[in-house]
Amino acid sequence: MDTYLLIKYLKCSTTPEEEAQIHAWLADDPDGSHAKQYSDAHFMYEGMLLHGQESITVARARRSRSRKIVGFICGMAAAVALVVVSGLFSSRYTQDLLASRTNTIYVPAGKSMNLTLEDGTRVWLNAGTEIEFPSVFSRDAREVKIYSGEVLFDVAKDEKRPFYVDTYASTISVLGTKFNVTVDDEMGGFSTALLRGAVKVSSKLVDGEEYTLSPNQMVRLSEDNHMYVERINNPDAIECWTDGLMDISNLPFDSLMRRFELAFDVNIVIVRDDIPEISYTSGKVRISDGVIHALEMLALAADFSYEYDRQNNVILIK
Repeated sequence: MDTYLLIKYLKCSTTPEEEAQIHAWLADDPDGSHAKQYSDAHFMYEGMLLHGQESITVARARRSRSRKIVGFICGMAAAVALVVVSGLFSSRYTQDLLASRTNTIYVPAGKSMNLTLEDGTRVWLNAGTEIEFPSVFSRDAREVKIYSGEVLFDVAKDEKRPFYVDTYASTISVLGTKFNVTVDDEMGGFSTALLRGAVKVSSKLVDGEEYTLSPNQMVRLSEDNHMYVERINNPDAIECWTDGLMDISNLPFDSLMRRFELAFDVNIVIVRDDIPEISYTSGKVRISDGVIHALEMLALAADFSYEYDRQNNVILIK
């Protein structure tokens, strides 16, 4: 198959006759060579989009793993390598082959993104998030892995293919639902908050520990690695970050500074001996207003001062 024709097809500019030709070619793929050529053309087209759009390519060494990953972050991510119609591939061999190929995306500090997976599931990724997923889900299950960060899922219902989210602390099983997952394996943090539907959270850290959540319930991880369930009193606070807001309710100062680092892409160092106490119990800040505005608002409820070294992008908390 001519590679230019495949790129033309990915651009949605083929004629009905050319489209039918490509569909037939993909369906007749006994050894997987057609799928490989299609995948190669897809990556070429992705590169063309990324070169022509404002994008970010990030390479970083994970502090908890000695490997480097590259994340391609683009405002049109839903149209890049993700919108693949499963009905296109009538060959089971082809679908299984593509399902074995995974994508890894890392969202750097100060950024966020949203995308639509192959099955129609909508996903929002907060700053500092790293996830892995296949371009095409398998015929039996849909699996996504979260290495770090915060992700909101609105899962498309498919009773024949359950949806699984894998983290260092748990496996989350769903059919069709909306839920938020926060993962911080370096600090031992994990939570799952259910907004709609039902999910089952199975611990990887404690044998036999498992919870089935109802809407407005949350599972958290305690310091001894046991999970516990609590009620969500303000569901809006769970997903407000997808609208550019940060909920700062009931967070200790050092945890809040860690969130500030990710949201505002800045390094924050606490140089005082004690951790400031925060007097409020609820509130939100708008990320687009910047870190200085956020710190000024926080200073109204906590006894601290700060110094901002703009040249080195470091904030000292005193």
